[in-house]
Amino acid sequence: MSLLRQEENSERNPPIRSDRYFKLHNFWFFATREGAAVGPFDSKEGAVNAVVDFIEFAKKADPETLEFFVPDIKYAV
Repeated sequence: MSLLRQEENSERNPPIRSDRYFKLHNFWFFATREGAAVGPFDSKEGAVNAVVDFIEFAKKADPETLEFFVPDIKYAV
């Protein structure tokens, strides 16, 4: 007999997740966890492949560089 933990309630629905990929004006983009849109790509496949590259980049980038992908952060020009 197995017991469920409180967070494993079988009657509860899983969290709603939105699709990371979206199409705008015939181009594909992907959304980062921070809410930034990255693209454009000619196909959804291109956007899917770019996510892998972006994750590798994010693992190696310093925090200041990653701030570029956070919406509403203002940069001096």
